[in-house]
Amino acid sequence: MKVSTDDRCRLQSRELFKPNTNYEGELKPDGSIRLIELVEKPVPMVKTRKQDGFVLVDAKVDRKAIRAAIRADRDSQ
Repeated sequence: MKVSTDDRCRLQSRELFKPNTNYEGELKPDGSIRLIELVEKPVPMVKTRKQDGFVLVDAKVDRKAIRAAIRADRDSQ
């Protein structure tokens, strides 16, 4: 399939792209272009409360869990 751009450097293809969707583009060393659809992931939330002007977190945040979540996200790409 041949795809071309218009005078404003925009790509359009009903077969390749979904409307109103964000993509990340990478230019590879061999000259090829890779487009990756950006998918929104759910963000974990913690409960907070205010006390004496400070915001306190009711849950303990585990550093190992944070590292594991970051590593899993990097590995999925």
